[in-house]
Amino acid sequence: MTESNSQYELTAIIPDSLIEPLESYFFELPDCRWGLMQKEKGDPFSIFGYFADEAAALAALDELRTEFPDLPAEFNGVEIADETWQFAYKAFVQPWSDRRLHWIPLWERENLSPPEGAAVVYLDAGMAFGTGSHETTRLCARRLQDFQLQQASDALAGVRVIDAGCGSGVLALSAVALGFKDVYAFDFDPDAIKVCRDNERDNPHLDRVTYAVADLAQGLQGRTADLLLANIQTNVLLPEIAHLVHAVQPNSVLALSGILSHELQEVRDAYVKALKKAHGAEPLVDSRIDGEWGDLCFTVRGS
Repeated sequence: MTESNSQYELTAIIPDSLIEPLESYFFELPDCRWGLMQKEKGDPFSIFGYFADEAAALAALDELRTEFPDLPAEFNGVEIADETWQFAYKAFVQPWSDRRLHWIPLWERENLSPPEGAAVVYLDAGMAFGTGSHETTRLCARRLQDFQLQQASDALAGVRVIDAGCGSGVLALSAVALGFKDVYAFDFDPDAIKVCRDNERDNPHLDRVTYAVADLAQGLQGRTADLLLANIQTNVLLPEIAHLVHAVQPNSVLALSGILSHELQEVRDAYVKALKKAHGAEPLVDSRIDGEWGDLCFTVRGS
């Protein structure tokens, strides 16, 4: 039997009311086969997905409908040739850089030459999410670099970095690429940790990250960080606030992403209050926006 060299594509136009809920849902999937796109500004958004065959596509659609019953009744389905699929897939994984940090698609390893001294991570996992193309990941990566630039180069080995809810491990690998030695990352989804290890194998030039399958309570139990990155949605950041607040100490940094811009004030107020209660002083706070997403960076101060 010859192996199939094709993929099955599903597409449909969606109402604006589904854009944010779907994007947030896809953001949490470590090996997401779905995505959203808008061809031109002002055009409606479409949902699309690529699957091994029609049966897998329809099964995935049925699963998605259990979460989003208001999805369009009709989806367009078509089998596409492997060459077309590869082109479409690679369009979602583009190089990205910020200062020293460079994220390069694995298939571009031989074609792109990062500058001397660059911190390079090669990536090929999933579709758009988990590859660094999501705004929330970029926001966290910038905070990671800000923090690294504030450290003495000979002190990085002793700095503890935690990537909470690590997804595909992009941020944890970036921390190692930038010179941090004590990097710990965890996610509640075993499939996410499998993707992390796949990405790690594609980066043999980097030191190893310590990975664990754990939720926030388990992953942070008995641990504190000098830099704690949490690229996690607001509906988790708020109820799990105690675990994150007690995993940082005075003079450490807590960077939160995964927050829609209209949710920033609510999350900011909650964390300022909790950090002040836990550590006796109000933290310094900074925030940035990328698209419709925002982050919050707290520098913890003690009494």
